[in-house]
This record gives sequence, structure tokens and C-alpha cells, in this order.
Amino acid sequence: MPENNLESSYIPDENAERVPLGSIGIALPGTLRIEHEPATNQAVSFRVDLIEGVGVRPTAITVSSLTGEEITSTDLRAVKAKNLWRAAIVNHATYERMFVFDWEAKDNFFMVQDSPIQFSDDVLERIRLQGPTRDTLEYVVDLYMFADSIGLAPVQYVQHVFAGKELDPLPRTTVTKWIKKARDTGLFEGWFNGDD
Repeated sequence: MPENNLESSYIPDENAERVPLGSIGIALPGTLRIEHEPATNQAVSFRVDLIEGVGVRPTAITVSSLTGEEITSTDLRAVKAKNLWRAAIVNHATYERMFVFDWEAKDNFFMVQDSPIQFSDDVLERIRLQGPTRDTLEYVVDLYMFADSIGLAPVQYVQHVFAGKELDPLPRTTVTKWIKKARDTGLFEGWFNGDD
């Protein structure tokens, strides 16, 4: 699953448009740059775009030296492209949804907008404790659709996100039950492909 400790930057093109992947989105096309990969004195850049019928994927990769040294074919082979770009791109997506813990307590809600997909452990614990409410299921659907769009295993990604920094991952059976409930209530609306 994606690691959140990569030093990366994402610069959308001047003509980029936000591509919604559920309530999670990213401006495309753009350039994702990861410092100190594949070696500490190098950087790797990915050209990222939406490929029709496939999802968000890199369409070009460039390795450059941070210290002016030669880049060799060995350096190029050292780039673990598939996992590396996915681990970094998740840090540059934005989440835009109202998340409500309790409609009765009018002051007990917050807007998540242009913020990381990953909630704090305190918030995740509250979401987990409330169980498969509509808001929880919508969050699960958003995570699932985003993971599917970038080529990650969606069920594993939902488990990973719900683990936060210090929590145990949600059991796979819980995640699959929540996904089934979301599908049965129509929250996927054509997105659900049944794969994980």
C-alpha cells in the first residue's frame, strides 16, 4: 500500500482540470516529482494523465540527477514505477465532501475540502465506531473508487486508510461487508466492478 513518507511535489499543467474520482480528485494532466528516488542523489518525475477506460496513470517517466552525475540504464531499471508513483500521487489528491458524525449535534460536523484523503486517527476511530452509516459508506465508496482509478487493490486500500497511523486495519470481512452494503444501497452508481 502507498507510503506517505515520500518527498514529492505535483504540478498540474496550466490547462489542467480537476478530474473527480468520486469525491476525491486531482487536476490532470500534471507532473509528479519524487525526490531522492531511485537513489538519494536522483529524482524521478512522472507525467500523469487520465487514460480513457484505464484510469489515472503515468504516461512518461524521467530520472534526473540532483548532483549533475550521469544517469545510467541501471538507474532507470531501479525505478519501481508502478508502486512509486501510486505511493506519491495519493498525497496530492484532494477530498471534497461534507462528513457528518451526528446530524442531531449541529456543531458536530466539519467540511473536508482540499485536504488529504487520510483523516487523523481520532477521526478515523469515530468513523469506525459509528459503523456503516451512510457517511461512513460514502467515505468507503470514495476510497474504493479512488484506489480503483489509480490501479490499487480497492479493498486493501480501504483497509490501509482506515488503519491510520496507529490503528489496526479494519478486518477484510468488515470492509467487504461495507462495500456490499454501499453497493446494495446504490452508492456506487455504476462504478462498482466487483474487483479487489
